[in-house]
Amino acid sequence: MIKILTIILIPLIPLILLIYLLKTRIIGLLKIITKLFEFSDYYFSYKLFSRVINNKPKNKKKILSLNNFAIIIQGPIIPNSNFTLETLKYYSAQYPKSPVIFSSWEDDINKIKNYSLKKNIHLISNKLPSYPGVRNINLQVVSTKNAILYAKKLKCNYVFKTRSDTRVYFKDFQNYLINLIKFYKLKKNFKSKQMARIVSTNFTRRYRLYGISDLIMFGHIKDLYNYFDALATPLIKKEFNKLNKKLKFKDKLYFIDREFCPEIYFFYNYFKKKNVKLKWSVDDYLKKISENFIIIDNQTLDIYWKKSNKTTHHFSDRPISLNYSLDFNFTDWLEYFYKSNKIKKL
Repeated sequence: MIKILTIILIPLIPLILLIYLLKTRIIGLLKIITKLFEFSDYYFSYKLFSRVINNKPKNKKKILSLNNFAIIIQGPIIPNSNFTLETLKYYSAQYPKSPVIFSSWEDDINKIKNYSLKKNIHLISNKLPSYPGVRNINLQVVSTKNAILYAKKLKCNYVFKTRSDTRVYFKDFQNYLINLIKFYKLKKNFKSKQMARIVSTNFTRRYRLYGISDLIMFGHIKDLYNYFDALATPLIKKEFNKLNKKLKFKDKLYFIDREFCPEIYFFYNYFKKKNVKLKWSVDDYLKKISENFIIIDNQTLDIYWKKSNKTTHHFSDRPISLNYSLDFNFTDWLEYFYKSNKIKKL
């Protein structure tokens, strides 16, 4: 038995030492890789995100923590490196006055409900919907809506909605987002239908019509509730697909997903409830983005998304020229904001 163990362990020792050296010398190795890349057609840059964050904010006075600002995390638990749990702890320590709400499924909540969590962390256990919908749209609807309703009970005015596989490292995003919607105010004629602009990120695909990214969103609690109050049924899916097929759209750059797309359905349903018809045109889409939303860059919030590629933290697996970028960036949004408000460029 001892001989067998020896035979197994001896080859493993160099591997264990290699793993240890890689973990302790990772930054040095990355610097070597950046030099090696210079022999190719690309430059190489990297950014390290802390897996476990134990540090508390050094200067609490500069960081805004609002008790009427809810941070919502929805989706299943990501067990690798306790990613979701560590994210909850991070937001809780960074924003001690703000409710941090994790809305997930009964089995996932049962896994962490006995953990010793701070008072500002709230767990919501949901039952899985009988009809998940295309791309699990109803799972997002149920977990997000119930979290927003809970935030409403806590008398929150603002909601920052994220997913369980995502973490925002920017340490003062509350202050930034509040200032953003205060500066870019809605036009007076919109205020009766919408409380404030809704903020999304450049996970929004550049040329997909009416497809604002729902991965990370921020806004007034009433607006976000209306946005995600969109439970889909097989009949709704069928009718929406019929609508898509009837649309005549031949733009060479922009496109409409012909199959049921949750992002487009959320957008469509939001305006339908406000008795605003979409014209299904590029001009109408860009106008609504510039008048009702704000698109900010992922880099601004310092976002880490576990499913993104690790070069641009987006959908593409290779560098893309700006002309064909899949991102709808803040600079793009600002250009249409200028046009919508008839502001002359400097």
